[in-house]
This record gives sequence, structure tokens and C-alpha cells, in this order.
Amino acid sequence: MFLFILSFLLAFRYNCEAQNNAGLDNVTHRNFIYNTYEYDKIISVTVNETTIQTLDFTEESNKWRGYPSRVHAALNDTLDGEYPVFITATQQKGVSSWELPLVVATSNAVLQFDDMARTLCPHDAGSNITSENRPMIQITTANPHNTSVNIKLRRVTDFYVELDKEVPLNVTPSTPKYYYFSFDKDPLNNSHIDKSILPRFNYTIPKSVMLMIESDDTVCAVVSIQNNSCPVFDNEKDMLYQGYHLTMMTKGGIIITQSMFPVGFYIVFIVKENNAECTGIGTDTVSSFQDWIVDGRVKNFRFRVVPALTYTEYISGVLAAFALVLIVAIFAPLLTLLRCNFTEEITVIEDEPGPSSSVNAASSETQPIAHIDDSDSEVDLEAEKEPMPQEIVLSPPLTLAGLSRAKPGAHSRRSDRYFWSALTVAVVYALPVVQLLSTYQRMVFQTGNQDLCYYNFLCAHPLGFLSDFNHVYSNVGYVLLGLVFMAQTWWRQIRAANHPKNLGIPQHHGLFYSMGLALTMEGLLSACYHLCPNKMNFQFDSSFMYVIAVLVMVKLYQNRHPDVNASAHSTFMLIAVAMFIGYFGITYPSVAFWIVFTILHLYVCFVLTMKIYYVGRFRMECLILKRAWVSLRTHGRRTFLPSYTARALLLAVANVANWALAAYGMYSHNKDFARHLLAILMGNAILYMLSYVLMKLVHRELIPAYVWVQLALAHAAWVLALLLFLDSRTKWSETPAQSRQHNAACTALRLLDTHDLWHLASAAAMFLSFNALLAIDDPLVNTPRHLIPVF
Repeated sequence: MFLFILSFLLAFRYNCEAQNNAGLDNVTHRNFIYNTYEYDKIISVTVNETTIQTLDFTEESNKWRGYPSRVHAALNDTLDGEYPVFITATQQKGVSSWELPLVVATSNAVLQFDDMARTLCPHDAGSNITSENRPMIQITTANPHNTSVNIKLRRVTDFYVELDKEVPLNVTPSTPKYYYFSFDKDPLNNSHIDKSILPRFNYTIPKSVMLMIESDDTVCAVVSIQNNSCPVFDNEKDMLYQGYHLTMMTKGGIIITQSMFPVGFYIVFIVKENNAECTGIGTDTVSSFQDWIVDGRVKNFRFRVVPALTYTEYISGVLAAFALVLIVAIFAPLLTLLRCNFTEEITVIEDEPGPSSSVNAASSETQPIAHIDDSDSEVDLEAEKEPMPQEIVLSPPLTLAGLSRAKPGAHSRRSDRYFWSALTVAVVYALPVVQLLSTYQRMVFQTGNQDLCYYNFLCAHPLGFLSDFNHVYSNVGYVLLGLVFMAQTWWRQIRAANHPKNLGIPQHHGLFYSMGLALTMEGLLSACYHLCPNKMNFQFDSSFMYVIAVLVMVKLYQNRHPDVNASAHSTFMLIAVAMFIGYFGITYPSVAFWIVFTILHLYVCFVLTMKIYYVGRFRMECLILKRAWVSLRTHGRRTFLPSYTARALLLAVANVANWALAAYGMYSHNKDFARHLLAILMGNAILYMLSYVLMKLVHRELIPAYVWVQLALAHAAWVLALLLFLDSRTKWSETPAQSRQHNAACTALRLLDTHDLWHLASAAAMFLSFNALLAIDDPLVNTPRHLIPVF
């Protein structure tokens, strides 16, 4: 029994010893190598799964100790990424780690970088900057074979950015860089540290600065503005969660105020893995892949930090712009005083048709159009909807008396409907616009994504909650001049209350009120649009431009066709259709859409040409081609000779202009369809106004001198506005990075760019055009309507 127990104990002891020896055999014996090295020298070390290198660093002098360290690492051996090398930098309060090789997956290939460089955060020690600001580097790998790595540590001596001093740099996807700008003379803003280790700037640092960035190549990059805290996010995924960021190719910029970053901010430069986000092209092309091979996707930058506007310059620019608008607003009422004296002396009494009437009895203008009862009974509301439903016979020649048979009350009610319709549209349309754009503005501040809005970042001056104050404020011209024009209309309406109703041009004051309201709403909606301009809300900027153009054409037609003028509901339905077409063209700018729109455009031009030439008697019918063929066989070539040469020439010019616009649209069919539609409507409104003036001259009607002055100034303002409009500093039809290539510095008062000046010039042009239209027929105010021709 004793021998049995002894044998069991010996066997148990042998088994335990065997297990312990087996455990020792499975332990990896690692070799930790620690050495101290100097800055600015390339160090070659070898690592494997059992060898770990720890590097410490010393400097000959403490001169640069207040500047951050930058780690450079490169592989001497080509690795496939299965066993990467990990580089860890340990600082006083943080640890940073990277791996080599850096593997980048694109849509066409998997690419890798065998080198990297990272700047270590200088604010890691916080206020204790006087402590040893030198990192310790550790290099490890799981590779069973030896891997050679080159390491270099250096100080970033140009890390602290000075005002108005250009800084050049090169960046690749594996070597991002960042710099620091301080709003204090002491970059780290600490009063109790050793000042000798930090730079001091001997000038007053402004409260807001502009960062201006340029590049000579089109490699896509991201620039991030981050607060002065650690860690600094210097890769393209993490930087989305800190500060502000923007994409760029050749140009970029942003205005930064001390309220955004009270102490200072980092400027981080990161090169994107591909150009898809900047070009909008989802896949890499062969040429872009070759760029990787040839130059390793290196991007060159140059940047400067310059002072932005002071509050004094803000006030000066604001007052100067307001003064220009005020001068224009006062100019028209002063000319109205001249008009008062002028019209009091005009009295026209004629029994026979004079030079202002048409005398060609064979013309279509002298043919019967309608017949209306001349009694004094009031026109009921149902009759107002269709002003001329009956067949009428007018004795030649055709004059305004034949087309103004409706009673003054009916005219007044039809006129008022324009204003109330316009006001309803304005309120219903504007409220959701304000809500949407204010939400966009908040998103910019909350996300920091500067690609949400298409600003001219080199001339987008923030103020309060506005990211782009100057482009919002420059719309003051539309608002103020629209209100002034409505006040002028009200004054003229009061003065004309006791005027004989059978003399002069019947005035639709409701149309004038609608034009003034549309001008005011254009300013308000344009200001809302500029809170955050982009492709999704561009129609808000131009919608009331469409309204203005259509109302001007309707008013011009109403001057000589008061009873057959378009009703308010049909006019605004036409505007709604134009807005829908504009939206569809922006959202789906295909070639097929351009073809359909061009056909529709030219068809409308044909119908309106016939309507105007035949004074409203033309109708599109199935038998029109047959009647045209019969007329051609009967009269031969004389069929093509116009009976009314002046009108035919003006219509020919208008058609040539529209055909040219249609041809240009088909040739370019770019994504900015809204601009093309605006050019068609505004161009036709201006052409119609010129045609109206020329027809007055053909009929030898007097145009007052002050109207000529207004017309001359209006067209000069239109030319200037067109030049400024074409000199666009942003393009929402492109990507944000491509749009930034058009950005430019302010051109006037350091506050306004060409688009701001377009706002002011176009507001003045429309206001002067409205005033010319308001007063162009003043000499006919005491002329009997049977002596006023229709054209």
C-alpha cells in the first residue's frame, strides 16, 4: 500500500513538470530594444514579431521646443499589407498610432503607400508646455521576417502662421499636414509659460481673418478648420466630426472669426483618395490612375491668412450701397414732378383721325373685332371673367375706344385681382422658403460642411447668424425700390381719381402694384436664397423674376388692349407653368428635355407672333394650313409681303432673338436651365418694351423727355447688370470644389462682389423700366380714346 501511494505521488509530480515545460515552450520571447537618437537624422531600424524598437529623442538646443514634432516613416521592404508595421507615438497626454503600408482602395485598383508623415499635436501638454515636449516612438510588427523601417523626427518650424504671409506645402494621402493660427500674440495663449520657446508676432491680430488657398493642380483635397485641442483629425473620415471642412481643387477659402475659435484654429490639409467628390464623376478614369503612378498623387498648396473686414468697413460698405439705392429711389419721384407740370398743359381735341391713328381701311387693324353695348349699365362679375364674349362690329379705323368698352368699375376690379393674386402667391410661396433656407443655414453651423452652400467664399462676409451677410444685404435695392414704386402708383391713382374716364390710356393700377410687389418679393426671396445657395433652392432666387417679366409684358399689351387683356388667374397660371418647367429643367437636364422645351418655345413664339400681328384675331385651327395654301395660290408671292411693315419688322427681330436663344440652348444644354429660361422671359420683356417705344414713334406719338432719360438709364443699367450677371463667381450646376474655382475677392468697398453689384444694378434697371412704363403714355392723358391707335 505504501509503495502504491509513493508511485502515485511520483507520477503526479512528473506530469506537473511536463506541463510547466510545455507552457514555457509556447511563450514568445520578445526582444525590446531601446535607444536615444537625435532630431533631423534618418534612423534605420529592423523589427519582426520578436523585436520591438523603442526610440527616444534629444535635441542639441531647446530653441524649437515650443514647435510640434513631425514623424516621417518609410519602409525599406515591400510588404503586401498582411503584416503591417505599426508606429506608435507616445506623448504626455496622448497616444497616436499609424500603420505602414497605407492601403487605399479605389474603384479601379487597390493602391498602397510605403511612407507616411504625421504632425504630433503641440497642445498635448496643455498649459504645461515647458515640460519635455518630445515623443517616444515605438515600432512593432507581427511579421516573422525582418522588416527595415526608416524613421526621422523633425520640428515643424513654419507651424505657426503669420498674417499675410504665404506658406507653400506639398501633401499626399499618406502625409497630411496642418498649421496653427492664433488670435493672440502668444500662439498658445498661456501667460505663465516660458515665452522664449514660442514665436511672438509684433502686430495686432484682427478679430476675423480670411484663409485663401490656391493650387496649381486639380487633385481633389479637403481643408479642415479645427479648434486648438488634441487630437487633431488629419484623415478624411475623422475630420468630418470637427470644425469646418470643404473640398477644393485649385482654389478655396473661408472667413473665420474669433467667435468661432476664441483662441485659435488648426488648418488641416488632406488629399483625397480619388477625385470623385470634386469632379462628380463616380469612377476613376485611366488618366487619374496614371497620376497615381507618375507623381504619387502629390498636391501643391499655397495659403495665406489675411485680415477680414473690420466693423468700420462693414458700416461704410452698407451705407454706400444704401446711398446708391436711395439716389435711384429719389430720382424717379423728382421726374414725376416734371410730369405733373407737363400734363396740365396738354389738351388734345380732334374730330378727325390724326397722325396718331391708323388710316388704312383695308388693314386688319380696321376689320371688325367685337361689338359691346355702349350703355352705362354696370358689368356683372360673370361678364368680367370674359370681357368680350359677344360678336362685335367696330367701324374703322381701330382705335383704343373700340377695345376699352368695359365700365371703369369692371376695369378696377380686374386690375385689383392682379395685386391680390400676387400677394397671395407671395405669402404662400415665401413662408416655406424662409423655413427651408433657415434650416439650411443652421445645418452649415451644426455640421461644419462648407459644401452645402455655394458661396463665393473669398467674398462671403459673416455677420451675426448670417454666413454670407453681403449677398443677403445687397438685395435691399429690390425691396426698397419695390416699395417706392408701389407708393408712386398709389399717388398716381389718387391723382387720377377725378380724371375723365374716356380720356387717355386706361390704367390697370393693380398691375403696377403687382409689379412693385414682385420686385420687393424678388429681393426678399433672393436674400433667403443667399442664406445657403445651392442647386436645390435656386428657383427661389429667380421665381419672381419670372413674375416680373410676365407682368411687364401683360401691362404693355394691356395699354392698347384693355378689354382683351389676360385675366389675373390665367396670367399666374402661366407663371406657375414656367416655374414648373424651370424646376424640371434643373432636376432633369437631359437632351430629350431640351428638345421638347425648344419645340414648345418656338411654338409659343409662333402663336404670339400671329396674335400680335393680327391684333388678337389669329386662332390656331385645323384649317389654318389649308387657308394658307389657298391664299398662296391666289396671291402668289404677294402673300409674303407684310401689310404692316413696322410691326412685321419688330416681330421679325423678336423672333430672330428667340431663335438665337433656342439655338444656343440646344447647343449648350447645360445644367443651368433656370438661367436660360430667365434669359428668354426677361429678354422678351425688354424687346417688347423697345417695340412699344418704336411703335409709338411710328405713330408719331410724343414721348416725354424724362421718359427718354429713364429709358436710357434703364438700358444702361441693364447692360451693366448683364455683364455683372455673366461674370459669375459661383456655379451650382457644378460640384462645390469646381464652383470654388470661380470664387474671387470682393471688387467694391471690400464688401461687394460682382453678384452683389448685379443685385444693385438689376434692381435699378427694373425700377427705372417700371417708371418709364408708368409714365410713357402721359402725353395721351387728355387725348380722346378714339384718337389713340391700337398696336
